[in-house]
Amino acid sequence: MLEYHKQMQRKMQILLQRQGLPRGILCRQEKGIDRIAAAGIRKLTFAGGEPLLVENIRELILYAKSRGLMVSLTTNSILLKGEILDFCLQELDWLTMSLDGDSNATQSRMTRHGKHFDRVMEVLAYAAVYPERNCRIKLNTVVSNKNQNEVKNMVPIVLEKGVERWKLFQFVPLRGAARENGRDFEISDESFSAAAEAVKTAMGEKANCVSVCDRESIEHAHFVIFPNGDIKISDDLHDRVLGNALQDDLQQLWAEGGYNRESHDTRTAAAVA
Repeated sequence: MLEYHKQMQRKMQILLQRQGLPRGILCRQEKGIDRIAAAGIRKLTFAGGEPLLVENIRELILYAKSRGLMVSLTTNSILLKGEILDFCLQELDWLTMSLDGDSNATQSRMTRHGKHFDRVMEVLAYAAVYPERNCRIKLNTVVSNKNQNEVKNMVPIVLEKGVERWKLFQFVPLRGAARENGRDFEISDESFSAAAEAVKTAMGEKANCVSVCDRESIEHAHFVIFPNGDIKISDDLHDRVLGNALQDDLQQLWAEGGYNRESHDTRTAAAVA
């Protein structure tokens, strides 16, 4: 394990030298990662927004790996090409892509890029034959009233394209554009449950790779650290600030801040399996 950590550090130094980035610009982010690891958190997901817009995302991934964390990245796939795609396939534990249907038309209705479906299919095809791939592939699907009848059509993609986990999220107007457009996309609990059940039925023996996150289970389920260090959880479909990862006792917040640690442990166990 020590040799593995040293290997991650060497890779990070090579990247810094290649890009000409001063070592000091990573100190603040590394401090946050150090605190995450020390608090007993086992899995770290870089998400957004779009994490591939962060200039030093590769260095942060390698540093998190060097601290013994399981590292995942969630992306819309637009920037996932060339060298950065190869890097993700080699270095991540999990690469998660957002996909809300089986056509570009469905993606457009879900406000994604018009060629989003084609792009994700290209990445899945590339990853399936990539010889140095070390990461596993996951899809995240937001189920709303715009795509609820088409989500089950994605089953052949999951079964045939090497996807190892598939998570269905009930659309909830939590933050950003989702809160602004909530009325246009909101789906009832009953309709979401029916869509999720249709997926599981269609998956047959592979249904255990599908996980479901409904309106109730999203409460207190994600310990979200924002770029400024603020830590937020969802509380009654509103963000509640617990503290700051760079200034406060992260271990205490992790243990006593109202976050559902059982949910974290369950997701981490599923990611390891």
